[in-house]
Amino acid sequence: MTTKTEPSLKELDLNAVAEEFDMISDGTYLFYNRKTGEFDFYTDLMEEEGEVDPAKFKGKAWVATPSQYDIHEYRIMANFAEIQTDSRKNELLCVALEGSGAFRRFKDTLHRVDLTEEWYAFKHKAYIEIARKWCDDNNIKYSEVEVK
Repeated sequence: MTTKTEPSLKELDLNAVAEEFDMISDGTYLFYNRKTGEFDFYTDLMEEEGEVDPAKFKGKAWVATPSQYDIHEYRIMANFAEIQTDSRKNELLCVALEGSGAFRRFKDTLHRVDLTEEWYAFKHKAYIEIARKWCDDNNIKYSEVEVK
């Protein structure tokens, strides 16, 4: 007689989790399946068109990831602006964050002040920390990554 056992899942790579989280947008819902070790998602549009039944994600195997509002990219952008030691760059980034259109202005300003690479590295580190906290909160094993 053989017994069926749960698959032994390897630890999640926090870099991969951070990349998954970076794809989350308004109206996108991302879930992790504890049994398969895979991520799956649906969007409001997919639900409206009957392409997916959100009830699929209600089972014990599925764990919801943070929403775009939980991740709060605007706060990450503001934190990046705050740590700039060059007062001109700091001021330009802070001004870019004011009012509607802040995301577009911020990215345009990053390009103008030559901080695009630094921004994406900073943002990735922030997403790694969000991924680590999510894993800890949900008792999901992960492998540590070297964050540069």
